Amino acid sequence: MRQEISTKWFTIATNIGVIVGLISVIFQMVEDRNLLRVTLTNDYYTSYINADTIFAGENLPEIFEKALLDPKNLSISEMRVMEAQTFSPINRWINLYRMAEADIVDDMFWQSQVDLDTTYYLGSPYGRAWWEVTSPNWSSSFLPDEVRQRIESNLYAEHIEPNSNYTKDYYEQIKEAIRQN
Repeated sequence: MRQEISTKWFTIATNIGVIVGLISVIFQMVEDRNLLRVTLTNDYYTSYINADTIFAGENLPEIFEKALLDPKNLSISEMRVMEAQTFSPINRWINLYRMAEADIVDDMFWQSQVDLDTTYYLGSPYGRAWWEVTSPNWSSSFLPDEVRQRIESNLYAEHIEPNSNYTKDYYEQIKEAIRQN
């Protein structure tokens, strides 16, 4: 009788152990799937960014300067180079957001990166025009609503004049600091 009771408890304990093991395997499979999704997304965006960087070539600094100082006179080929430059940070932000979804990075990390970079990349007349023309074409499955809202909150913040050129002003401030030193 005692052996029968011990055997039953042993069987119950063994079955509970198996169930706990299966649950942990399922949990690990979900985590692996999320990590794979982030890795594949990162690889895709990295390949896109690399292709655009190669496309931009050695002329990027001159074209970037022209986009800041004389954006109305950019040629279509120069605009395409600027598009490559402007699209890269958005890819990074989306990737960081997806990493946060998979609990690989904290939400504050992707948010701080968007906050730091939005006005630099999109705070010029070219960047703002590019965003206003391009971003409505992107569904929320590509550009998550939370990322879009954060970009627009930074881009259209009350302290930024609608026609300002944040990026040009940034470089002018650096030049002024150099002159003062």
